[in-house]
Amino acid sequence: MAMPSCLVSSSSMKSWKWPLSPYKGKWQQTFTELQAMETLKKKVSEEKNTPTNFISILTDCFRSYDSDPSPSAYSFIIKYLFNRRLLVHVPLILDHLEKVERFDVPERIFVNVMREYGRVDMLQDAVDIFFRIPKFRCTPSVISLNSLLSILCKKKEGLLLVGEVLMKTPEMNLRLEVSTFRILIRALCRNGKVRSAVELLNMMPLHECTPDGNFYSLVLCSLCKQAGSLEVMDFLEEMRNAGFLPTAIEYKCVIDVLVREGKVDDAYYVFRQIKSEGKRPDIVSYNSILDGFISGNNFHMADELFDEMLLMGLVPDAFTYNTYIKGLCKQVNLEQACKMVSCMERAGCKPDLETFNTLMAGHIKAGKMGKARDLMSEILKKGYQWDSDTHTILIEGLLDEGGVAEAYQLATEMICKGLAPGPSTFNALVCGLCEKDLLYEAMQVHKEMTSRSIIPDARSWEALLVGFKLSCPEVSVDLEDISLEPSSC
Repeated sequence: MAMPSCLVSSSSMKSWKWPLSPYKGKWQQTFTELQAMETLKKKVSEEKNTPTNFISILTDCFRSYDSDPSPSAYSFIIKYLFNRRLLVHVPLILDHLEKVERFDVPERIFVNVMREYGRVDMLQDAVDIFFRIPKFRCTPSVISLNSLLSILCKKKEGLLLVGEVLMKTPEMNLRLEVSTFRILIRALCRNGKVRSAVELLNMMPLHECTPDGNFYSLVLCSLCKQAGSLEVMDFLEEMRNAGFLPTAIEYKCVIDVLVREGKVDDAYYVFRQIKSEGKRPDIVSYNSILDGFISGNNFHMADELFDEMLLMGLVPDAFTYNTYIKGLCKQVNLEQACKMVSCMERAGCKPDLETFNTLMAGHIKAGKMGKARDLMSEILKKGYQWDSDTHTILIEGLLDEGGVAEAYQLATEMICKGLAPGPSTFNALVCGLCEKDLLYEAMQVHKEMTSRSIIPDARSWEALLVGFKLSCPEVSVDLEDISLEPSSC
């Protein structure tokens, strides 16, 4: 009986093989590259001495598997060289990659090379490799452009190279995109060149790029830090015309600029705009306007604003109360100021050292030194330590009252605590001591001033000169070489 044609003998099955393909399969090639990569990694890790020819190591490892180095292999060896600070070998690897290899080099390799150059501050090398990208059979895109610009914009010396890069981008068939402008404008704002950022923002439509609200917000906040109110208000109008409205926080920055320049009415107008746009100003915005009104002695508007704040359901904080108390003290309404401190405590807002300093300054200005001394004691009872402002307020108050010796003692204690009076207080103390013929003490203050690089004003020099001439008329006084010892007379 004949065997079916589909059945074969076991001996013939043993001798049969799949036909070999003249080409490697993709999986075989991938596997081979993985083996070569592992060999390469092992080879460089085993090297005790720094090899002199990394190209040979790279090619030999792959040749042993009848393969050519892959883009991943070049990425690995380049990263290895940067990590080991073997930077002298990097150009050799790149030259070999450009002139010997034939594959199209992925753009990511150049992005990584530029980042590594940026990490070691070799910024010109990063620029040079960017311009060489087309020679590696690679078409640069906005990805490599943005990567380079991000690297350059992190350092001031890199900013000097940005212009060169931007000038050559048209030759490389690259166009600036929104992401590119974002990098540049952020860098300009960060480096104090906000006016250039405004110019660049206005150039975006010429490059078919439309800035969004984030661009305007970034520039507005930077203008508030770096420019004056006129530029800020002009840009605010430009921002609105573009269809974007600032957030409440951004409006707060604008208000701060206006208040800082004493333009409280303009600040209040902006404040009203916040409400008209359906936004609710926070306590910080109210505080800025309140401080502006108090500083400008517009106490009527300050009262109205404080009442409005309460009607809006906002809870005043310590800054609010301290500012309002400062206004009451400026009006010499000290009784109401003390009552406000009590209201502050009942509202659960603990008075701080600034609260008591403000009250103390108000009482001293009103000539009520006794009450100021009571406040001095109260500060200590509440567990607060006097700060520079506390000492300065008391010293100047004592000088006005004629208590020069006590003021000098307080200044000495202040300095021993590591605190220091301001120049005006130092000068007032010198003059006061000279008037009381306390020349040694005056010279000690003078010595302390010079040790802190504080230059005495004309009044202090005159007081010292007159004091020494009156005490020692027979002595010729050289103000540049006054002895600091009491025996000088």
